[in-house]
Amino acid sequence: MVKIIHCADVHFDSPFALNDPRNADLRRMEFRSAFTSLIMYAKEFGAKIFLIAGDLFDDDYISKDTANLISREIASYPDCRFFISPGECDPYHSKSAYKQMKWPENAHIFKSNDLTKIEIPELNVDVYGYAFTDNTLHVNPFSNKKPQNQDRINILVGHGDVSSPDSQFCPVTGNDIGRSGFDYIALGHIHLGNGVKKVGETYFSYPGCLEGRGFHEPGYRGAMCGEIEKGVCDLKAVKFSKRRYETIQIDISQHVTETQIIEAVRLATANFRDDTALKVELTGVLRPGFVFSPNSIEEKFTGFNFIQVKNKTTPYIDANTLRYDKTVKGIFFRKLEGRLNSQDAKEREEARLALQYGFNAFIGLNSIDF
Repeated sequence: MVKIIHCADVHFDSPFALNDPRNADLRRMEFRSAFTSLIMYAKEFGAKIFLIAGDLFDDDYISKDTANLISREIASYPDCRFFISPGECDPYHSKSAYKQMKWPENAHIFKSNDLTKIEIPELNVDVYGYAFTDNTLHVNPFSNKKPQNQDRINILVGHGDVSSPDSQFCPVTGNDIGRSGFDYIALGHIHLGNGVKKVGETYFSYPGCLEGRGFHEPGYRGAMCGEIEKGVCDLKAVKFSKRRYETIQIDISQHVTETQIIEAVRLATANFRDDTALKVELTGVLRPGFVFSPNSIEEKFTGFNFIQVKNKTTPYIDANTLRYDKTVKGIFFRKLEGRLNSQDAKEREEARLALQYGFNAFIGLNSIDF
């Protein structure tokens, strides 16, 4: 049985559109801290194999300091073998950071689209892997390939996409996994961890990203850690993220004052802590003439890493009356009605905002930033 760590999609030095420059720098430091914590855990756990399944960094943004940190952390644990399979955001090529960096002896970077094997006889393990050498990879390098020595524990690390057989990011099918003959396939690319799954006799998993980069990557994040032997895969997800992103929705249809909204937000967010970046979406149908300021609500809450209040409400509409209303208000509604009922979500949202702004203006209220 061999102890392993499997992470992916760290995206070191990735831009953070959400944050101001000071907070963006803090988040970059937290990404480094999460990786350092993962290395420390690997040492305490006694891992012998550490798999990084692509997108370790964003090739266009990685700094020299981050590159040095990665190399230094790997070198600090010489008793473990590190295997890195470059992905679409950090492909291996002549000008990539992989090529320019100085790597310690216990790190192996896969450099080719072709499946490559590294033998570790003292562990009775063979590790296979491949690399993106460009930002796309239209074929699966391990499709119709099998390990050469079935007596070994055979592990494959690679960046690949199981979501679509037509993916331009190394399409991987269930059949590819099931007939591969590997004991464990360590995948990267999908940022939502899915736990360990099994097709045929082969176990595989996506650990998800190590740290979330925005509200599209919610919850705590981490890596897969555990033990593997022939026919047995005992891995679990372990949290290493320093922050989490969460989105909640609150229906304020029955509220008529901003104070009531603030209390509703307070109750709904009571279980979140200062490690949470929180987006609160206020939904429902607003009472006629009622307007509120998301910014003033945000100012009442300081116990989170970040809070953003978004007005997702819909103004009260008496459609039957407005369809025959001969005033500017009726004409305005009829111009938007088709878009309000559009099949396109983006078009519906734009029409909703236009209606909100317009109806506020008609009753003499100030326009606010939704």
